[in-house]
Amino acid sequence: MYVRILFMKKIIPIINLAIKFAAVNRTVGYRDGHFENDAEHSYQLALVCWSVNEQYQLGLRDELLLKFALVHDLVEVYTGDVDAYDNPQQIADKQANEERAFAKLKTEYTQFADMLKTIERYETKKDMEAQLVFVMDKFLVDANIYHSKGSYYRSRKISIDVWKKWLLNKINYKTLNPRLKPLVDESINEIEINFSEIFYKTAHRSKPNHKGNSHS
Repeated sequence: MYVRILFMKKIIPIINLAIKFAAVNRTVGYRDGHFENDAEHSYQLALVCWSVNEQYQLGLRDELLLKFALVHDLVEVYTGDVDAYDNPQQIADKQANEERAFAKLKTEYTQFADMLKTIERYETKKDMEAQLVFVMDKFLVDANIYHSKGSYYRSRKISIDVWKKWLLNKINYKTLNPRLKPLVDESINEIEINFSEIFYKTAHRSKPNHKGNSHS
């Protein structure tokens, strides 16, 4: 009985952390009328990155990919999710708020040192695994908006050109690992060709460049 009680005392805080994480709602979803939470998003991202690693034969470490995907937004249990195109002040304060949130995680979850180290490691973006998770995190939003027939971009009057500029600045294309650039180019072209109706006023755009060299 003592062993069981001790086990529960150690594990319950992590169970509660997962529950809090699942209570963080996002502004997009993967089906009509649904807004996903951070736990759903992180699971989807983990599965997608695992698949990308296999299908594109990247040779990355699956365990590290899965860990990075699971913790990449964990600070949001304290900060909430910040929409990329909404409140400018929230966007400006995002990094500082997340740093404070991580400091709080380090204080409250000392028993899960590997989780804390994984968050720190992910934030450096030095590992190719972290870069892949970061990149796919940005593309998942567009795929989910498309499949849920969502109006996220149209309601905010965001054109595909504005989105593309934001994306390439966000992922820092110039310093991205060269092995990931073809994947980024392919994903951008797929969105420009087949997902264009999710954006605002895209009907008269010129035909997109499919050569994959327009971002270098």
